[in-house]
Amino acid sequence: MFKNLLTRPFFIASFALTGLLVLAAACSNPVEPTPTVTPEPIPSATPSPTPSPRPEPTAAPAPTASPAATPTPDTESVGHYVSGHNLLNRGEYKQAEQRFTIVIELEPDFARGWDGRGQARMLQGEYEEASLDFDQAIMLKPNLWQAYGHRATSRMNAGDTSGAKRDAERATEGDPDLVEPYIVLGRAHSSLGDLAAAESSFTAAIDLAPDEGATHWWRGRFYRDYAEEPLHAMADLDKAIELEPNRAVIYLDRAILLLRYGGSEDDIRADVEEAVSLAQDPRLPNVLDAAEQILQVLDARSS
Repeated sequence: MFKNLLTRPFFIASFALTGLLVLAAACSNPVEPTPTVTPEPIPSATPSPTPSPRPEPTAAPAPTASPAATPTPDTESVGHYVSGHNLLNRGEYKQAEQRFTIVIELEPDFARGWDGRGQARMLQGEYEEASLDFDQAIMLKPNLWQAYGHRATSRMNAGDTSGAKRDAERATEGDPDLVEPYIVLGRAHSSLGDLAAAESSFTAAIDLAPDEGATHWWRGRFYRDYAEEPLHAMADLDKAIELEPNRAVIYLDRAILLLRYGGSEDDIRADVEEAVSLAQDPRLPNVLDAAEQILQVLDARSS
């Protein structure tokens, strides 16, 4: 698949461009831009909530009301809560936000309602607003560890690496079985240059959720962009696609790996075409823009 996978010298420079990271790979030939997409938090990258009519088990009513009892949403708010998570899983983030807003209006003390709206806002790139919702969820329920994990992701995407790392560590201390905080820790350690700790964190996420494509996807990106281990990166991206064959951005990331390390043009085009096909509904502008950039690079090479 690769022509000169391990021998081609290169260096990478990156800068932000309308939501994308455009990476430049340099070798003995003129520099060619290699675009990529900053991975947005996706439902599969976080533990998917499984809503039920009673999200928090509550003790049987005592003769006198307990002030510490967890509020239980009524039937109407439960319906909106379940619908909100279904919309999240379908990628309809604005509609999900509206549903969770209704839940909050009906049950303002229901911490998971705030956490749900925070997820919907985060998935739309509204990181400041999302973090405020996670703040409220944590204030209402300080042991809602998944909210710490979600806030860690939001802070990481907003560029607050230290804040993200603190939240992720708090989440793993409270619930070591959560996957998302380990992914955030991997990203934080990567950005801080601690590659051994980053690899360990990503691997911990895979150990917890080996059947979730997102865990392999994140480690594959780490191997590609930080560790510069293309064979390991390819193995992880292949596994991610096997587990989530309908995730457009993973094909795009594999195309970028092939482009950077001298993969065949046919393989690169095949991955780009699949990414474009999957990015039509729902429409993913970042994926489509980056795919167009890759095709331009390929056209320039062949001209």
